[in-house]
Amino acid sequence: MHVRILRGLAACALLLLPIACKDAVTSGSTSGVALYAFDSTSSTVMAWNDLEALYSATSTPAPDRTLTSSLLSKVSSLGWGGLCLDSQRGLLYLVSDSGTIVRINRLRSQTGAVPSTDITSFTLSTTDRLTNGKFGQASIDPQTDTLYITENGDNGTRIWVVANASTQLQDNTIALQALQTSGDSGGTGVAAGSGTVYAYFQDGNPVGPDVLTGPRLRSGAQGGFPASSVIVGSLTGLGEYGSLALDTGNSYLYVARHNTDSGSTAAPVEVFRTGQFGMAYNQAPAFTLGSATAQADLRVIAHPGTKDWLVGLRGQGTTGYATLILWKSPLGGTDAKVQTVSPSTTVFRGVAMDGNAS
Repeated sequence: MHVRILRGLAACALLLLPIACKDAVTSGSTSGVALYAFDSTSSTVMAWNDLEALYSATSTPAPDRTLTSSLLSKVSSLGWGGLCLDSQRGLLYLVSDSGTIVRINRLRSQTGAVPSTDITSFTLSTTDRLTNGKFGQASIDPQTDTLYITENGDNGTRIWVVANASTQLQDNTIALQALQTSGDSGGTGVAAGSGTVYAYFQDGNPVGPDVLTGPRLRSGAQGGFPASSVIVGSLTGLGEYGSLALDTGNSYLYVARHNTDSGSTAAPVEVFRTGQFGMAYNQAPAFTLGSATAQADLRVIAHPGTKDWLVGLRGQGTTGYATLILWKSPLGGTDAKVQTVSPSTTVFRGVAMDGNAS
């Protein structure tokens, strides 16, 4: 259910937009999108070539393609949200919670066993890890060829920066390069595009003259996050985990909240305009999306960037499920449709979409 009218008017007033408020929520094309999900049980990438057909099916059709390789076993323990796709170059990245990265090249033409020449694994350096650190959401910025990965541990949080991700070679070790996080903690969400990086943190140092604390969103670039470019406070409604998805076509940042662990009964997806960063700290989202009960355990979300889809995954603790939550035209207000994949032992912790599939 959307909470739109009042918040949409407020957002327009806040941002001083010189356009009609109806432009605060627009829709886009939904055609030509493929969906990829990684099954941790079988270490297999499942691909549906036409997301429209998957969404419309009365029962979940089998994947159009399955991608296999012995290297995929290295990422069987995928980080939550550890799957992302470079639709500009046709590359799929998979990141394990222990810091191993697998890249699949020529993604759109792959089916069955991926040739060794088209799959590469490399590792984030083990010499600079956080104590009991776990890697989570990953996001690739195609414009800068930069991969961003969250790490959260007992003694801190950070976002790793992997430059020139598309040309990293087999068995490379990536030295630590981290974004400056301004004293934040509990980082689990990251999304990037067109040179900008967005991140979610569970807590951190107090912000602003009103001494705001708690979950926060940050906006920055490869060098770090400006101290003033943060959204935090009681109006935000942010909660646990904060998986992110970026709509580059309409300049919206989607934020997922795990209602069960947050103790929330509000809509589980919040949508902020990217233009809201750098203005007031304590801001409400432009609108919200989803059912407080039907998606109470929403754990991961993904967006194709320039097409109007949102896909979510369920999770509880360390457990993932064989469930895909699909919003077609989320900006237009559609309800989610759920597709459950066979076999029942399938476990999804990462999903990605290709908006240039055709």
